[in-house]
Amino acid sequence: MNNLRIVAPVVGALALLGTGAVTAPAQAQAPGRTQASAAASLGRVCMFEAERGAYGAGHAAFAVKVRGEKNHWLYGSFGSSNDGPVAGWIKGGTWEKAHQHFAGVPDKDHGGAKYYTRYRCVNTRDGDVKRAQSWYGAVQKRGYNVASNNCLHMSLAVFKGYSETLRKDTRLKSATGNTPNDYYTKVLRTARWEGSHQV
Repeated sequence: MNNLRIVAPVVGALALLGTGAVTAPAQAQAPGRTQASAAASLGRVCMFEAERGAYGAGHAAFAVKVRGEKNHWLYGSFGSSNDGPVAGWIKGGTWEKAHQHFAGVPDKDHGGAKYYTRYRCVNTRDGDVKRAQSWYGAVQKRGYNVASNNCLHMSLAVFKGYSETLRKDTRLKSATGNTPNDYYTKVLRTARWEGSHQV
């Protein structure tokens, strides 16, 4: 993995990991000091999903909140020619920038319609973006394989690398044998992730 290519956009964010808040996306934040203080101790992850991707099996992408910063996220994808490179990419930026990216990817197989159509998020009690990035690198290094190392494997690796809470959540089944669409609609709902939002 080329660490410089991945780390460079987020080097400023990573310098502040020791303390700080993990908050919900800006449009979901509620005003008030008590609520803001409660959110300060939380991590947050989101799965973005392209329902029509992979010939109807779906395509998953990820976003994780950088703790210690008010509004900074790592987000990326793996294995989709619509949201290339297929070998994977990861970026850093605000929630608005991440959302704008996913909202702007055209579906080349369906006349340029919006590729990513929905997302689900969940707060966690922890969150380590350096470890999430390390797990991203490990999955990327193995290379894309539709059955055993695909976009869903990558998203789950990032989420579970980021959060020990998610890593120990037995409701989050293995990606192997699940399509992104089924995982998004069934497994994440069973694991009590928040309701689905339109991109």
